[in-house]
Amino acid sequence: MKVEKEKHKVCITCIDGSLVNGFVYINPGERITDFLNDQKKNFIAITESDKKANAVIVNKSSIRSVEEV
Repeated sequence: MKVEKEKHKVCITCIDGSLVNGFVYINPGERITDFLNDQKKNFIAITESDKKANAVIVNKSSIRSVEEV
């Protein structure tokens, strides 16, 4: 069974100062903070990023801030 996800555009600032802009996919009705605080997943995928890649995988422990755009 496939669960439909909501697409959210975000700008992520990492601890090293780098920025990643793109989209994250979360469950309907879920907040981005809930998604980021999920202890079961250490990494998140950002698609359509500005890093010239189909997807960028970011370790949550390296994230300083996330802003929904």
